[in-house]
Amino acid sequence: MCGICGEVTFGDASRVDPERVRAMTRRLAHRGPDGEGLWHEPGAALGHRRLAIIDLTDAAAQPMASPDGRYQIVFNGEIYNHRELRAQLEAGGERFLTRSDTEVLLRALLLWGPDALKKLAGMWGLALWDREARSLLLARDRLGVKPLYFAQVPGGLVFSSEIPPLLLHPDVSREVGRPALCEQVACRYVLAPRTLLTGVRKLPPGHTLRLEGDRASIAPYWRVPLGEHSHEMRFETALQGFAERFEAAVSRRLVSDVPLGVLLSGGVDSSALVAAMRHAGQEHVATFTVAFEHHDPKFDERVWARKVAGKFGTDHREVMIGPGLFLESLPAVLSHLDDPVADLAALPTYHVCALAAKEVKVLLSGQGADELLGGYHLDRVLRQIRAVLTLRPLPGARWMGEYLARRNSKRAYLLRWDDIRHAVAGQMPGKMRYDLTAPLRPGEMARLLKEPVEPPYDRTLDAFYTEVPTHRGPLDAILGTLMKGWLPDNLLNYADRMSMAHGLEVRVPFLDPDLVRFCFRVPERHKVRGGATKRLLKSYAGRRGVPRCIIARRKRGFPVPWNDWVRGPLKEPVRAILEESAWMEAHFRREGIREVFDAHQAGADRGLLLWNLVVLARWGQDLGLR
Repeated sequence: MCGICGEVTFGDASRVDPERVRAMTRRLAHRGPDGEGLWHEPGAALGHRRLAIIDLTDAAAQPMASPDGRYQIVFNGEIYNHRELRAQLEAGGERFLTRSDTEVLLRALLLWGPDALKKLAGMWGLALWDREARSLLLARDRLGVKPLYFAQVPGGLVFSSEIPPLLLHPDVSREVGRPALCEQVACRYVLAPRTLLTGVRKLPPGHTLRLEGDRASIAPYWRVPLGEHSHEMRFETALQGFAERFEAAVSRRLVSDVPLGVLLSGGVDSSALVAAMRHAGQEHVATFTVAFEHHDPKFDERVWARKVAGKFGTDHREVMIGPGLFLESLPAVLSHLDDPVADLAALPTYHVCALAAKEVKVLLSGQGADELLGGYHLDRVLRQIRAVLTLRPLPGARWMGEYLARRNSKRAYLLRWDDIRHAVAGQMPGKMRYDLTAPLRPGEMARLLKEPVEPPYDRTLDAFYTEVPTHRGPLDAILGTLMKGWLPDNLLNYADRMSMAHGLEVRVPFLDPDLVRFCFRVPERHKVRGGATKRLLKSYAGRRGVPRCIIARRKRGFPVPWNDWVRGPLKEPVRAILEESAWMEAHFRREGIREVFDAHQAGADRGLLLWNLVVLARWGQDLGLR
């Protein structure tokens, strides 16, 4: 786990400044506190910051050269099946100089080319430079666990694990893109390949970028495996298949030369991880939990986490956050959200990672379980959709659909007739995503932004959906959408930033490619049925000894008392952040921001929007925007 960056050019070699790339590398120091590497030649330079997890010796340092010196690689991530791939390569005559997964990755790419990416189990953002052909390959893992950003500059390209290093290049524009800003304001994050800056792009998950001469091409090498149902699969067969693959995924992620632990929320996802680690024979399991000072017990997850820790005998640690600590850490948290994500869970994640970093360097996380297995409130959404679909052939069905929509105004847009028809045809991922991100209405956007664009505010039909079979059910339409946008551009985005802020690697077993492929073969009824969500995972957890009270709990995420605090001890600090943000003058109506703030103080629930505006205010300030 590391930070990578670099610059290449195909014109004037003097355009590549090794000292600039060295400065870019040092901007990533928090991602790799264990070492720094720089390689350069005329027209190319690669930088690397190292967080040593596997093979702690200097021989595994990066940038790493191929035996003949033709290729140079920098790599951020972990390849969990590197031992199996090493054995396969050695059988073909390869000889290795290190125990590192980086060397295995390099040799695999040289032998198999980009097809090697299909053989990898892990997470990665990588860059491979071919000195002879003068070509660059960038690649990002299937589901976007690790980030990778790039910017095209005259005659070449710069890339980095984070955005700020790219801005050290004088030709990378800091202009804010209007459509991306509208998407951020409405949905609280921006979908790949866009970022808020017109000059910076993020490589989408499961994609490669090839740069040869002055031509850059981006293409997918993997897609979410929708439409592969095995309709006759029985529940017990599905449960056995899930258990085998989930436990294999967890076992693969226990490979480490440094201590590791678990982010334990007291929910079923992380509790199942602890149970699987114990089943795999992991003797020492460290667990870490965060809670908030508040009179409402829903903000205190400790009682549930303690039940799991006690059941499985973990070495348990907790951190408590009050408004003072929240405010004190706010600048640090926001400074790491360089690709802004206005998810309140970022702040508790930052603090629990700070706690964990005192004892471990690797954490396992339950992220991805909801998107893979059908969590959140998808049982309610599916009941609404299926009710309308049942009524469709009947006289007066359109009227009945509108009636049902009126009875649940918060999700009314999900029940409009054309929306439901398009959802079943695999053409409505954006509105499903809206149900989770609570977007703003056009009128609200107009009051906030000086020049709003027309809705929809995000791009919903892309390569992941153009070839999806239309016979898949509505649940997989939703899950596929979440795994394409919400998961990588929101959840995995902030998890990467908050963990790497403390030099921690986070591993996500639920996003193992074999497990993902299997779960999309499982019939929808085995994932969500009636009022039961994540049926497979809950059945597995029960059989592995997770307490029943944990399994029966409704999904909470990271509950944060932001709404109350911003009406109390955080009121004036938040007002000051919003009032002092000069860069927002060019894009936002000051009176609109004040209306949102005042409405929240008066009792309206505008907390998420306020948090989004706070994140944006500090983002622009940290980047020096005017």
